[in-house]
Amino acid sequence: MLLSESDSQYLHGLRDATEQTLRRAIGNAVDVALLDAPNQTNVGDSLIWAGEMAYLRRMGFRLRYVADMRTYDPAELRRAMPSGVVLLHGGGNFGDLWLGHQNHRERIAKDLPDYRLVQLPQSIYFGSPERAVQADAIIGAHPDFHLLLRDSLSIERASNLLPSLTPIFCHDMALGYEPPATTRTPSRPSLLIIARQDKEAMSGLHEVGDDWIPRLSVTSTDWHSKGWLAIRWQIARRAMKLQHRLVRYRRRLKFVPTLPQWFVQSLIASLNDINIAGALRLYSSAQVVVVDRLHAHVLAVLLGMNHVALDNNYRKIGAVFEDYTGRFTTARYATDTESARQYVEELTAI
Repeated sequence: MLLSESDSQYLHGLRDATEQTLRRAIGNAVDVALLDAPNQTNVGDSLIWAGEMAYLRRMGFRLRYVADMRTYDPAELRRAMPSGVVLLHGGGNFGDLWLGHQNHRERIAKDLPDYRLVQLPQSIYFGSPERAVQADAIIGAHPDFHLLLRDSLSIERASNLLPSLTPIFCHDMALGYEPPATTRTPSRPSLLIIARQDKEAMSGLHEVGDDWIPRLSVTSTDWHSKGWLAIRWQIARRAMKLQHRLVRYRRRLKFVPTLPQWFVQSLIASLNDINIAGALRLYSSAQVVVVDRLHAHVLAVLLGMNHVALDNNYRKIGAVFEDYTGRFTTARYATDTESARQYVEELTAI
């Protein structure tokens, strides 16, 4: 389904505003590196990655170095890109909920004081004020760190918890992704539920049964790839794990070779492309979608699909919805599963 004319125009406006913000943050540089690249099964991170790649291509940047948390090597980055701007992958892990990513971000700030660092749009959440003080001290000590945040609630949190940093508003990068033209072919009135089951879950969506709305065929999942796509993903993942080992050995033995950068970039692109392909396959058979993942909501927006969004445990979805994605005509926001069910009844009665 194509976006309506009004939604399409609105999306183009968001993308134009994002490009302007990125241009100001990155400055006159042409060469960039991208760190903390996603290589897990989280489709949301893959959609952010796809949006990041789309913006970099459209804006004419040259991607010189890419690494995930385990393959990051500051010496290798310096060899691949002696000068340029280092970008940090966007998402929802700035804070103490996902400490591995936060620790990695702070290590980068310490390792690369002579590079401009641009944190691509994030949501912020710190449960511990003491951990926020630590993050502010480390990242705030960097002389050229640019913090982009994707919602006004995160801006407010950063202003209170990270006084050494100056947050800049920027729309979520996944909105830059251009999904392929597809035809949705639901065999019968059908509902797709994307329900998270990790430590951010709070909507109760994963607890609803197949009879939630009896007249609809219900598929409930946390949107991981299945079948042949899952096999392809595992093959690419094993190759990436080889690079993890090689980088670890090279830190002790400098003569150990690592996989070439072009191949690493290809592997990371493949992992994320497979994730997105699996999600698109799920969406293609649905009439309506109900989600409690931010990028399950964003993907439905980009596909022009009627959908209902519920929130996670720190208002990540609600904050973005209120700021800009809630203006798409296909989007609804529910505060609980009962109001979500009522929205689905209305949308499938149309």
